[in-house]
Amino acid sequence: MPTLTAFLNFSLGVTLLIALCYLLRECWLRALPPRLLAYLIAPGVALHELSHAAGCLLTGAKIHKITLFREDGSGEVKHSPPKLRYPGDVIISLAPLAGCTVAFWLLGWTLGGAMNFYRVTASGTTPQTFDFVLQLFSLVYHDLELALTTAAWTDVRTYLFLYFAMCISMAMAPSRQDLKNCAVGLLVLCGLALITHLIVDRLLGARGGPVFEVIANLLVKLHYPLAIVALSFLLCAVVYVAGLPFRGRR
Repeated sequence: MPTLTAFLNFSLGVTLLIALCYLLRECWLRALPPRLLAYLIAPGVALHELSHAAGCLLTGAKIHKITLFREDGSGEVKHSPPKLRYPGDVIISLAPLAGCTVAFWLLGWTLGGAMNFYRVTASGTTPQTFDFVLQLFSLVYHDLELALTTAAWTDVRTYLFLYFAMCISMAMAPSRQDLKNCAVGLLVLCGLALITHLIVDRLLGARGGPVFEVIANLLVKLHYPLAIVALSFLLCAVVYVAGLPFRGRR
């Protein structure tokens, strides 16, 4: 059942990415004062809201108001229901995942590869099997190993990359309200995936097809944003340890 397995792996991978982004935010809230952190992540919050706005344009939802950033570190996009109701809800709500991943790629390209995440290959991975998650962790490990051992630590672009990686990864996950907004759409999507599996795999015996080839390719690409989030965890640990003497004086 390669199509269903690929979809389940993709769902698990995205869920893992969202959960890690939530955990990352909690870790940073313990490493830095909340008000300072709110201002530091402003570029990521603005990107998050712009991604929602792009999702609205793609699905035909009319945008009423955009707030790119508030002092508490939040933002908001008010819009009408999308013309594609359930798929549109999913696209709008999860758009920051795609928008921030594209931003990571543009960031690395713009800064000239000061931290290299591009040489790791995904050859040999099998997103149609249930051991893919372990393979994904292996890719993330090699991503980090390559980035940290080849980084130009005397180049200011490396630290720009680290900063933007931090603020974008913290704003990557959809909010709890976003997840509520797309809950029904996600259930519909899961139902369509199951129906497609029954028709394509069971009835036609095609074992996949172009749709699930796309899903498999997207699934392999998950190692890139996951590696950036892992890098942000390492940066958070460094900042937390560096700030320990100052916390002791409070």
